[in-house]
Amino acid sequence: MVKNHPFQNGNKRIAVTTVLYFLYQNGKWLKVDNQELYNFARWVAESNAKLKKPTLDAIETFFSEYLIEQTRNDSGKNYGNTNDRGAN
Repeated sequence: MVKNHPFQNGNKRIAVTTVLYFLYQNGKWLKVDNQELYNFARWVAESNAKLKKPTLDAIETFFSEYLIEQTRNDSGKNYGNTNDRGAN
């Protein structure tokens, strides 16, 4: 979505929001600083289209470094990440 520019404006915002929604719906989240996430989305958008494989590898690495599991309470609401269990 970031690379194809389907919208006149807001492609990075829509792509990041879509990813975050997808992750949330699947019990996952990214534990990453907002600025770092923005910088990464911008880097992907500006990456050379001819370097598709290295870009995909970088995306996979980014997600593997920052992806965390979410826990949910009985009502299905997000309760926090598994790294924070027992912390108040």
